[in-house]
Amino acid sequence: MLYLLSVRKMFGYVKVTKDELKVREYNVYKSYYCGLCKTLKSEYGYFSRFGLNYDSVFLALLLSSVIQDEYDCDSSRCIAHPTEKRPIMKTNKCLSYSAAAMVILALLKLEDDIRDEHSVKSALTYFVLLGAKRKVKKRYGALFDKCRQQINKLSELEKNKTSNIDELSDVFAHLLEILFVPDFIEDETTARILAHMGYMLGRFIYIIDAYEDMEKDKKKKSFNPFLLSGKEPDKDELSDLLTFNLSSMANSYELLDLKINKPILNNIIYLGLSGVLDKTLKGEKENA
Repeated sequence: MLYLLSVRKMFGYVKVTKDELKVREYNVYKSYYCGLCKTLKSEYGYFSRFGLNYDSVFLALLLSSVIQDEYDCDSSRCIAHPTEKRPIMKTNKCLSYSAAAMVILALLKLEDDIRDEHSVKSALTYFVLLGAKRKVKKRYGALFDKCRQQINKLSELEKNKTSNIDELSDVFAHLLEILFVPDFIEDETTARILAHMGYMLGRFIYIIDAYEDMEKDKKKKSFNPFLLSGKEPDKDELSDLLTFNLSSMANSYELLDLKINKPILNNIIYLGLSGVLDKTLKGEKENA
């Protein structure tokens, strides 16, 4: 089932800068990652875990910090680390929601790849995840449909060879805007802040992903808005644009009343994302 690994690189740009975290903070971060992995297995089946990425962990952390979801860990071994016990966050509503969001994004990406690229690998992966699809649609049918509408809009723009990166990233940004506000966020101010954070992060992810994939898309003759322009994007202009997106996201983040995990979230917002931006523009590979 190695083809399932293609889902893993959904995005994965939202990471911590490990060296700047205390050991205890990093262990908490990893416990969310392991907890999300365990939640995926229990709620959507074994193979859903191959789509696990750091972006979904960030969402779980953020939502948990806003509502102060109970921090409750087990210490156990897993298939990835069979020789040592690790702290694993027990499933709660934030982990459960983030797992659903990740599964929805993975399924929609696969549907898009099948439709646009006629990818056999994506079709096989989609078939394996049909059980997960039935479960997530049963629990989050309305959310799934809203997200699919945004993906369909994006697919239509790409089919029409739209090269306007602002127009394209706006559609994907609205997708994350939707996913960042689950039903259990009852405070309207908090919901608006989370929505704006999701929107700005969505713009950042779409643009930086398109830039990073230029060479690969050129070889595969796949859609990429930067390739349609016929010239190399200006790195300084791109850096300014993406830095503005991150700054706007950070300004909204500062308005949140965080109950827990603030040092970890600070690390991601102020160090991790800007570090990913710098490395990507320099052509350096991110460590997993």
